[in-house]
Amino acid sequence: METVSFPCFPCFNGGGSKTKNDAFAFCLECSEHRCKKCKEIHSKFPQLKYHSIIPCSNISSFPQEVINRTHKCESHSTEKAEYYCSFHCNAFCFVCLMELHRHCSFKKLSDVSKGVKLSTSFKEMQNQLAVKGESMKHLLNNKAENLNDILRQKTKLETELSSYVSRINSYMNELIKNVKTVYEKELQKLRKDLEQLRIQEKGLCKQRDNLDNIAKFCSDNVTFLYINEIEHVFRQEKETRNTVTETTRTDLAINGIEEIKAFLRNVEKIKIEPVMQHIPVNTITLSPAAQHTIPLEAMKSMTGDILTLNKHIDIAKKGVKEPVIIDCTIFKSGQIIAIEQKHTCLLEFTTSGMLRRNVKISSQALGIAAIDENVFVLTESGMDTVHIYNKQSMSSIREVSIRDNCSGIARYSNSNFVVGCNAGGLMLIGTSGDKEKMFHTKELLHLNQKIFLTANEKSQVFCSLPNKDTILSIDYRGNVRFSFQSEKLKSPRGLTGDGNSNIYVSGYETNNILWISNDGKKSKEVLNSKNGIQSPTGIDYDKVLEILAVCNCNGSQMSIYSMK
Repeated sequence: METVSFPCFPCFNGGGSKTKNDAFAFCLECSEHRCKKCKEIHSKFPQLKYHSIIPCSNISSFPQEVINRTHKCESHSTEKAEYYCSFHCNAFCFVCLMELHRHCSFKKLSDVSKGVKLSTSFKEMQNQLAVKGESMKHLLNNKAENLNDILRQKTKLETELSSYVSRINSYMNELIKNVKTVYEKELQKLRKDLEQLRIQEKGLCKQRDNLDNIAKFCSDNVTFLYINEIEHVFRQEKETRNTVTETTRTDLAINGIEEIKAFLRNVEKIKIEPVMQHIPVNTITLSPAAQHTIPLEAMKSMTGDILTLNKHIDIAKKGVKEPVIIDCTIFKSGQIIAIEQKHTCLLEFTTSGMLRRNVKISSQALGIAAIDENVFVLTESGMDTVHIYNKQSMSSIREVSIRDNCSGIARYSNSNFVVGCNAGGLMLIGTSGDKEKMFHTKELLHLNQKIFLTANEKSQVFCSLPNKDTILSIDYRGNVRFSFQSEKLKSPRGLTGDGNSNIYVSGYETNNILWISNDGKKSKEVLNSKNGIQSPTGIDYDKVLEILAVCNCNGSQMSIYSMK
């Protein structure tokens, strides 16, 4: 490949060499090309010593756009990221330092990153990317094999179904032939009986006429003797069974027609569908610092999106008497786990509405949230306890005592979650069970009411206060960002993020679902009673599956809506 040449910036602009092809390297921080001599001079300055110098021969394959993006402050695109906060796992500029991180434990980015290329995390990331690469190769091979397999399976299924069709057609054709055979046999028998009956009828008519004539013209002796003769003929016919006396009739019917009808009904239910099989692959987990190097998706308005009903799941028809489901959470694999409060149990559904499990728990739960694909957390108010659950076994693997009536709970990050304490505000807890932080928000202290929670991608917490018809938004330091109230939202209950830092809220008394923007200035009713919403409580939205699960109809129904 031909290499594009650039002039050395200091030489060309300093009035020295006018050659445009003498650039040897590029300084990423200075955004300037350097010749060999200027590169050596550049490296001698202490403040420039650690700049990133990229040889021009590698510049075409170097991800300069990515590096430039990560160097910029996330909140101020014109400023460079110079500081790093270990608590928020975020790099930022001096403006952010003064506005947001003055009370945080921050360091200069150059101090934090020093020696990173020799660190264990760097080597681990290299290994993880190598593992990911192997996993990707495995996936590619698997999909290629799957493509070949599905072509073979298609041929096999067509051959097998054609064989069934051939066998069924052959059997049905044989039945049609049997109809003709049975018909001919019965027809011949009926004709024979009919002919015999006509002969018998003719004989009876003659005997009757003879008896009338003898009685009219002959003596009693002759009449008596003729009667005896007729009786003798009757006895002889009865003994020899030459007279047709049966009054039954013959009909043609298919013996086993109900089995055929049942077979046809079952055939109508047969469908050709893809069967998804989970094949485990090696995956990697990025640390919070690595995750924050990826820019957050810009906030977009959801007011143009439409939620449409997929399914109403009647819980009572699933075998749960007088159910009361109050909260739910969705996993990326499609399972939905709901809290059934009346019978103190957890219900696991598929998005198609099938009830997979009904698991008894020790105490009444009030809130539930998925942390990852294998772990979820729930609050048990009767025990003032938070339980960390394993999804596969549906059993508690860790308990955390709150020492306060707890209610709402929400995922805060990959490693922690936030819990609403009825009289103590909010508490941040790690998945290891460590209590990491208290949000001392005066608006939440001593409320003595149930709090429903959710958190967004920016670690902003949203609180639903049913008794006050209010939604509060709180930042990572516990400061109130906004307070939201509306005539369209009475007795708000469940909250969930929309995947773009905004939220959905369920209105228990207003029978609706409201969308509220991240700054609390915009709102829109996206679902109401016309869409089947009645006294909704807990809700959860998954932006990957694009489904919204609603604990509906005062807890007797689970409703699933999809985004269009």
